[in-house]
Amino acid sequence: MDNRNLYINMIVGSIGIILIALGIFEFLSIVESTTGYILTILGFMIIVHYIYHLEKKAGISDTIIWIRASILIIILASIYFI
Repeated sequence: MDNRNLYINMIVGSIGIILIALGIFEFLSIVESTTGYILTILGFMIIVHYIYHLEKKAGISDTIIWIRASILIIILASIYFI
């Protein structure tokens, strides 16, 4: 049961990252700031790395972490480039 809650929190956190990314990219498309895009991408890289570190400490397997990261990258890239 504890692992189930851990995975549910991981999924909810991933959805939260996607929603924040959508909001920021929408805002930056209105403002059209090149610096904003660069800072956003760097910020996401730092946040995702920190979440990866926390998930490793929580005992989530590398396979599941990389599957989640791949899905997150695919979703963000497909939404951004469409």
